[in-house]
Amino acid sequence: MAVAVSECFGSTPAALRGLRLEASVEATAGSGEFAPLYMASNRRGTLSSADNVVLSAGAVRPMECDRRLSYGYGVELWGGYSSAVGYGRYDVSTESWGMNRRRPPALWLQQLYGEVKWRSLTASAGMKHEGSPIVDDRLSGGDMIRSANARPIPGVRAGFTGFQPVPLTSGWLGISGELEYGRFADDGWWRDHSALYNGHVAQGEWMVYRRMHLRTDPGRPLTVTLGVQCASQIGGTTTYYRDGEIAKVEHRGHKVADFIKILAPVEKGAEDYVLGNTLGTWDLKATAVVRGGWSLSGYFQWIWEDGSGMAKLNGWDGLWGIELKAPSAAAIVSGVVVEYLDLTNQSGPIHWAPGDHPSTSITSEATGADDYYNNAYYNAYAYYGMGMGRATVMSPLYNTDGYMSYIGNRTRGIHVGVEGRIGRVGYRVLAGWRKAYGNGYEAMIPARRSTSLMAEASMPLRSVPGVRIGVQGAIDRGRLPANASAAAVSLTYSGLWR
Repeated sequence: MAVAVSECFGSTPAALRGLRLEASVEATAGSGEFAPLYMASNRRGTLSSADNVVLSAGAVRPMECDRRLSYGYGVELWGGYSSAVGYGRYDVSTESWGMNRRRPPALWLQQLYGEVKWRSLTASAGMKHEGSPIVDDRLSGGDMIRSANARPIPGVRAGFTGFQPVPLTSGWLGISGELEYGRFADDGWWRDHSALYNGHVAQGEWMVYRRMHLRTDPGRPLTVTLGVQCASQIGGTTTYYRDGEIAKVEHRGHKVADFIKILAPVEKGAEDYVLGNTLGTWDLKATAVVRGGWSLSGYFQWIWEDGSGMAKLNGWDGLWGIELKAPSAAAIVSGVVVEYLDLTNQSGPIHWAPGDHPSTSITSEATGADDYYNNAYYNAYAYYGMGMGRATVMSPLYNTDGYMSYIGNRTRGIHVGVEGRIGRVGYRVLAGWRKAYGNGYEAMIPARRSTSLMAEASMPLRSVPGVRIGVQGAIDRGRLPANASAAAVSLTYSGLWR
């Protein structure tokens, strides 16, 4: 288990405040090359292979929200053994294909950060787990822009501590937001896993993430949250491959001013239309408190990859969800999530910009083929191969032919998540179906389908305080990427050191 996201102690009693220590050991065994979808997804990129024995250890000291000035920090290490996966690799010297077997590292630093809070403002630096502002990271199939599917990127970030009241609204309206500058540290992963045959590989990229959400008074029976998320890739050097040969190397340096301009990308000219690659979502969530203290939420995330998507010319594309939460986490059913994902419109099949074809006589523009999470100049929207957005859109890591882009982002699917507790046993069940038709430019013929199921249970050991034992089983049936089944057993510890 990963160290929990550090937020605040809030009004926690002093006896429960302190440094929280966490450790885990987990063993998995599976039938395929990869772990099934719901065993690998939304766990911060810590497991993807079928067979694993992995250990983690960490400590986190959250900030204290009831103090004007406070600080926090966290560290988390992972390591162990994972089975290898074969990726296609082209050898230009022999003009032949071979198998490039890769496996996760034996040891890596998952989190290392420090943070400080002053009044309603907070800032942090390092690698830190962040959560979705809209969906439940445990029960959802994942946020469209910032999910729990990939490792945290090293960077600096600043923003509000939770929602803060907007002046002159008498507490009726709150605002939340943050700005993050990060540096991708996975250059070696892209070089090692790419086929180096067709496509491109970028190195030295930067990421800029920003969001802003408004929320009505949560003390009222109906609460509405509305906002926007944006993520951008800038800078770096891209090497383009054609039939195994290097066709072009493009250096896209960056200046200090670019980190400001990227906050609102604008036209730059005929050769470089918009600075960087930016994608985002329009977010809306409405939560009503119903009988017995249960809460019922409905939400959507409308994804956009360019101007056509921002103007909602991409039809019904986006994530649509319903969430039901019990007033107590000890209920037999404490949470239910049902989601529908549709990414099949993509503003139509054609993208035509006259500036891309200087000699053309066709001067009209067609802004389609949005090709979510892919870009012609930058790497796919992924970190160490795992998608940073919706986990049910198959990540580049699963492309064993070494083509490092999303091949199935034109997809639709249904996802269901349920959790609760029966006596001392906590459980969680995730199930889903998805069908991919290809991406914005290439069709899958025939379309690929996959059905996935995962069930897990955990129970505290009375004889050893703070220790839980867990079991998990998962299965995939289909071609996204392949049939797979696996089982896992884990021991986790969580406790305070005062």
